[in-house]
Amino acid sequence: MKIAIDLRPLMAGKITGVEVYIINMLKALFEADKENEYILWYNAFKEVDTSHFPTDYPNVTLKRTRIPNKILNLFLSILRWPKIDHLIGKDIDVVWVPDPRPTPVSKKCKKIITFHDLSFEDFKYSFNFKTRLWHKILRPKKEAKEADIIISVSKFTKGQLVEEYGIDEKKIKVVYEAAASHLKPLDLPKSFEIIQRKYNVPKLYFLCLSTIEHRKNIEGIIKAYIEWQEGNRADVGLVIAGKQYPEIFSDVRIKNHPLISMPGFIDEEDKALLYQHALTFLYPSLYEGFGLPILEAMQCGTPVITSDSTSMPEVAGDAAILVNPNDLHELKRAMDELYRDETLRAELIEKGFRQAEKFSWKKAARKLLDLIQKKNLP
Repeated sequence: MKIAIDLRPLMAGKITGVEVYIINMLKALFEADKENEYILWYNAFKEVDTSHFPTDYPNVTLKRTRIPNKILNLFLSILRWPKIDHLIGKDIDVVWVPDPRPTPVSKKCKKIITFHDLSFEDFKYSFNFKTRLWHKILRPKKEAKEADIIISVSKFTKGQLVEEYGIDEKKIKVVYEAAASHLKPLDLPKSFEIIQRKYNVPKLYFLCLSTIEHRKNIEGIIKAYIEWQEGNRADVGLVIAGKQYPEIFSDVRIKNHPLISMPGFIDEEDKALLYQHALTFLYPSLYEGFGLPILEAMQCGTPVITSDSTSMPEVAGDAAILVNPNDLHELKRAMDELYRDETLRAELIEKGFRQAEKFSWKKAARKLLDLIQKKNLP
């Protein structure tokens, strides 16, 4: 088979959940499948960095078109032309779109789309005006209706696609994400000392690691921490690690506090030690289509506090403390419980290891390949 994969989501060079998903899925897919031909397609009028594209496989080639993206997107969305499979090459059997965007294909070509969430429908205020306009051009509901198969990263997101878009649930297949294999406990005390200096991280800290946007409940985490700190006066800091993307999301304003560190973007090779040495990982997000950092923290041996809503209970299972993300007192009590109870911490760490083992990119890639190779897609 000749399979085209749309790499337009990777062109911005960001490292958010979608980019992590695409890169890990592709690497696992290409390791699993040495037979089919893969064409990684992207469109860029100007030169872009493609060094992070996983192309080092004998059955994988890179295809670039050079149409100005604003023009191309308008044509694809409104006119439904040109057909992507014709634009990429001849005799394309399947196009996989790993993040929804305008992708019309010819009748002989099958289309598979991954939906990570419907945050652009349910949390519009998290995005800036430009991004909200892009979502209107995108017309994700139309893309979902036209797809032969939709991959949903959780049962929660599948339910939303059925309820909000009216998609036949038989067309939606749940394929879970996973934490990367390099995220695991490391016995490198000297390396952690370097990371402490590099990111200005205290010896003992609660950790939040995510993109800085409203639905991540950053403001709620800070309020709960400050209230907890006022009652305890403990020598425990709060590290809020991650990057803001003002070109995508609306502004999140965070007041300075002497015990709160905001080191910004964390290099991938430093994430494991940052997770591992945290007292607790805080992820009381207001909305998640999956919630990959939950598994990353568990796989690194860090107890987790996360939300009791959307997809997070599905990912965390019984291996985390679940809280109402809108109840700061509940979050504060959970923080205090894990700060004081070593037995509970050890129990959650052990459960977390077992929970993370249930998810793997190898399994995810195998399911994706099965869907790609299915001869009679619905």
